[in-house]
Amino acid sequence: MSRIENNKEFTDFVTLVSLRSLDKAPSEQIAPWRLALRWLRDHLLLLLMVIIPGVAAGAYYAFIGADQYVSETQFVIRSPNRNATGLLSGLLQSTGFVRAQDDSYIVSEFMLSRAALDQLIEHNGLKDILSRPEADFLTRFPLPWGEENSENLFRHYLRFVKVQTDSGSGVSTLEVRAFRAEDARNLGEALLQHAEALINRLNDRARLDAIRYAQAEMEDSEVQLALVQSRLTDFRNREALVDPTKQSATALDLIARLSDEVAANKARLMALDEQAPQSPQREALRARVDAVERQISNERSQIVGSDNSMAPRIAQYEQLLLEREMAAKMLTSATASLENAKIDAQRQQLYLERIADPSLPDHPLYPKRIVSFLMFLALCGAAYWIVRLWIAQVLEHAASQ
Repeated sequence: MSRIENNKEFTDFVTLVSLRSLDKAPSEQIAPWRLALRWLRDHLLLLLMVIIPGVAAGAYYAFIGADQYVSETQFVIRSPNRNATGLLSGLLQSTGFVRAQDDSYIVSEFMLSRAALDQLIEHNGLKDILSRPEADFLTRFPLPWGEENSENLFRHYLRFVKVQTDSGSGVSTLEVRAFRAEDARNLGEALLQHAEALINRLNDRARLDAIRYAQAEMEDSEVQLALVQSRLTDFRNREALVDPTKQSATALDLIARLSDEVAANKARLMALDEQAPQSPQREALRARVDAVERQISNERSQIVGSDNSMAPRIAQYEQLLLEREMAAKMLTSATASLENAKIDAQRQQLYLERIADPSLPDHPLYPKRIVSFLMFLALCGAAYWIVRLWIAQVLEHAASQ
């Protein structure tokens, strides 16, 4: 029994030695294409995510990527009618102008809008500029996988135009790329001209609105004044009075004179009563005093005391005079506003002041070949390690099940 077990152990040992000898066979006995397939199988993920994209990116940046020239210009939007705050704004205000930061953002948004795109297409040949033969297939419009439509053109346009506004100083910087230096400068100049046209339209709109509103206010004041004057004329015709206040003044003057006369006659009557009680003049004098007092009473009743007296007419007349005076003042104010609006209309409200005109580049700044290539490799490497770790986690989880 022990002999059989010894033979079995010997057989297992021989088999193990034979397997090890096969594993230690020289690699020269394996075909090269098998080694290549094994390497490709072991490094397929690295090949697909890093090596092939890296070689393609290197070939593109080295031999295919087209040079792009950058033209830069700086400008600021200023207004003579804004209240300035701060040291820089105070300095600008001392010269009669302050920066209009909100309007700077309006101009920046316009330069990156479809309105500016339409202007460049119509007047400056934007499609031809973006389709130059110097461009490569990844930067020329249209892209090989895209259609030639307005949406794709707008997205392509935004890749070549950049506008930044400094919130502190209000200075805006415009950068324009193109495949030719002259195209970059011409596009920058065209954008500035279209922005100035936009500002002029805003100025014209503000002027027309100000004059129109002032003109409408003056016309309303004229109508109101004419209406009050017509009511005043109707009152005079209806009451047959040119000026009730003057007529009442005349009546009051008459009452004053009659009162003086009554006082004088009463004094004479008292003298006669003391000196000559039997004088025949006493009755005549008394009758005269009574008559004058009755006349005074009648004159007073015509001025005050009833609805037909002069007092309500005077109140109505003075009300009409007050309304006419207010309407006249409103007309004067509206006329002054209209004159001020016309004076302001002769001055420009907003200015696009160029700090630096669009430059003519003499060397292409884009693409940044080495930096872009290294960044691309770094992104591919990061993606490779993320995918590899994810696959390892999946395999480990599957093996533990």
